[in-house]
Amino acid sequence: MKNINKYKFLTFIPARSGSVGIKNKNIKKIGKKSLLEHTLNFIKKIKLKNNFIYVSTDSKVYMNLLKKFSLSSDLLRSKKNSKSNSKIESSVFEFLNHHSIKKKKLIFDYIILLLPPQPLRSVNLFKKSLRLLNDNSKGIISLKNLDRSSKYIFRVDNKKILIKDKLTSTNRQYIKTNYTPCGCFYIVKFSEFIKYKSFFIPKMNYAISKFPDNIDIDSYNDLKLAEVIYSNKKIFKSVSS
Repeated sequence: MKNINKYKFLTFIPARSGSVGIKNKNIKKIGKKSLLEHTLNFIKKIKLKNNFIYVSTDSKVYMNLLKKFSLSSDLLRSKKNSKSNSKIESSVFEFLNHHSIKKKKLIFDYIILLLPPQPLRSVNLFKKSLRLLNDNSKGIISLKNLDRSSKYIFRVDNKKILIKDKLTSTNRQYIKTNYTPCGCFYIVKFSEFIKYKSFFIPKMNYAISKFPDNIDIDSYNDLKLAEVIYSNKKIFKSVSS
């Protein structure tokens, strides 16, 4: 018979080493800490009770960083799930299957996804989102405002903009805006994640994240900008509030 270990939260942090835009992006530093360390510090700061923290990585170097946080892992992410087009969801199921095979079945109420390239995420926004969780909530996702109507979000094909018919200029304040995931956090009911095999669940709640909290490290310029913001966070906080 399998041992069943029940937790309220699974905090899942994906940190593969083969990033395309920036080599070894997840261990690049903002201040004195790597992006991965910033993420681990964040979830430690939240002080969630009954929380299982897991870092999914294909790198032994990354694994060694976990010792600073009294974390460990006996599973390196497979090459199949460490490609640039691999889905994070597949890595979650790889983790679950690994523990199931070892006869240590893990059960959670919620799964939290934290992406290391968002090192400036807001503690207050995350705590506020947690307070919205109840038996009826399927999950909460952090979004950012695109400040654009879907009419003015263009596709590009063969170096040409595909503009929709009958577009006219309009005052910005009258444009109905669209939103997109900012990647700061996803909090999903575990049973719903298993059902849909996705972090995008129908009828989820949302929390709006603002700049600079939602900056996404995707290039070296993003890294430099995040460093400037982190070094002057009091100034940026006062400007964005």
